[in-house]
Amino acid sequence: MKPIRHDVRVQMSNVNVGAGSYEGDGANRHEEHLDNSATRDSNKPTKPLSGSSFQSIGAVLLLCTLAAGFFFKGQPSAVVSMLAKSGFTAAFTLIFVSEIGDKTFFIAALLAMQYQKALVLLGSTAALSLMTIVSVIIGRVFQSVPTQFQTTLPIGEYAAVVLLAFFGFKSIKDALALPDSANGNIEGNSESGELAEAEELVKEKVSKKLTSPLEVLWKSFSLVFLAEWGDRSMLATIALGAAQSPLGVASGAIAGHLIATALAIVGGAFLANYLSEKLVGLLGGVLFLLFAAATLFGVF
Repeated sequence: MKPIRHDVRVQMSNVNVGAGSYEGDGANRHEEHLDNSATRDSNKPTKPLSGSSFQSIGAVLLLCTLAAGFFFKGQPSAVVSMLAKSGFTAAFTLIFVSEIGDKTFFIAALLAMQYQKALVLLGSTAALSLMTIVSVIIGRVFQSVPTQFQTTLPIGEYAAVVLLAFFGFKSIKDALALPDSANGNIEGNSESGELAEAEELVKEKVSKKLTSPLEVLWKSFSLVFLAEWGDRSMLATIALGAAQSPLGVASGAIAGHLIATALAIVGGAFLANYLSEKLVGLLGGVLFLLFAAATLFGVF
């Protein structure tokens, strides 16, 4: 009987071992199934956020129009006429459209993802305001031609028209050269264009973590000022400053910079999913041409 009991124990132990092996194999197969499911899910193409770039940009412009209408509601039409004649409207519209999706737009958005938003907004706006004032002064210098070169022709206004028309045609040409696949896709924008340049500049200039508020302010100021120098919005401000009221142009341009930078800081990463560099370029080019014609015919 003892050998029999011994055999039974051995057989049962073998059964237990087999059961344990079966359970282990089942767990492994279950884990492999989960891994394969996760892999299949990760390989699925990510769906873009609902909406199109046309709707998003149209919504931004509609929001600005409604805000302007609410601001001037009940005010005499002379106020609107005064702003238009002073250059405020032209400067605000051109700068706002030019800055949406621009290099400085993405620089502010990238810095705001890492540091305090208020400091980034303050530093960026200070840089853009200083650049605006410098641009308006340059425009007034062109307007104040030496006496021996003065004629009955408004040379400053004609120079502004030529500059605005040049940027209008150039913006449209560059926009038409862009592929349609780059519309509304942050991955496409990161491969080429303003976002890629902004990322490269931020990585190059901000090599270590900024710890103090003064460092954040200075980096925001210096990066935006460096990126804005020689940009089309700067040259557009020079052209408008040469043809229209310097105070109106400066205030309109600063307001456009402020609102565009605030949008970048608050929702730059979200807007990058919807922004179409091609559509923004076309819209900006058309506006440049419209304001060139308006300046030529004395509408503003």
